[in-house]
Amino acid sequence: MTQTLPGFPELPNQTTCRIVSDPTLVAARLAELDTTLDQALFTEVSEHGYRQRVEATPFHATTAAGTYHYHGAVFAIRSMLTSRGWSLENLRNCPFIVSPDRAMAIVVMTGDVDTGRVNGHPTNQAVKGAVLKQAVANNQEQLKLFDAGFVSAALAGSREATQLWVLLYHVALGEDGNDEIRVELSLPSRFEKKQIADWHERLILGAIRPDGEVGGLRDAPTEPIDVPVERRTGT
Repeated sequence: MTQTLPGFPELPNQTTCRIVSDPTLVAARLAELDTTLDQALFTEVSEHGYRQRVEATPFHATTAAGTYHYHGAVFAIRSMLTSRGWSLENLRNCPFIVSPDRAMAIVVMTGDVDTGRVNGHPTNQAVKGAVLKQAVANNQEQLKLFDAGFVSAALAGSREATQLWVLLYHVALGEDGNDEIRVELSLPSRFEKKQIADWHERLILGAIRPDGEVGGLRDAPTEPIDVPVERRTGT
C-alpha cells in the first residue's frame, strides 16, 4: 500500500511509494540524503534549464526546446554539485552525478504531465535504454532486501550501496497562464518497457516559476527516436 504523509490520499496504482511534499519535510529529507542538497539548488537547476529552453526559435527543430532544457539542467546540476564535492560519472553516455560518499547518484530526466503532482503517477517522458533498465533492476532487488537504495557496482565502484535518484521535471501551463516547471527528486523501484513504472519515494519540489522568462515551449509527448549504431570492425 502506498505510504503518504498524514492528510494526503493513498495512491492505489503505486504499491510502495512514500511521498513527501511539505516544504519543511522536503528540506529535512534532502539534508538527510546529503547535506549539500537543498531546494535552492534544484530551483537554480530548473531555471537554468528553462533559460536554455527559451533560446529555441521557430527556425530550430521542433525538439530543440526540450533538448536545450535537458542539456542545460544536466550542465547546471553537475557543475553546481561538483563544486560541492560530488563527482561525474558517465555510463554508456548516460550522465550521472555522484555524492562524495558514493551513497547517492542523480540523473536528470524529462517527466510526463504527472511530474510534481502528489496524486500523480509520473514516468520519464522519453524512453531510456539498457543503463537505466539495469540500474532500476538493481534498485528493485536491493529494495527487496533492505527497503532502501540499490547496489550498482558499476556506479559505486565498490560493494557499498548507491541510491540512484531521478531529478524529474516537466514544463506546463500554470493556473495563471504562465509557464511553470514541476519538479521532483524521486527514487525509482521498477522499470518496464523502457520507462520507470514505479517509485519507492518521491520528494515533490513544487512548481517553479522562471523569473523574467516568457515564451518557453511546453513539454509534450514525443515518439522515441531510434538511431542505429553499428560496431566498427577492423579491415
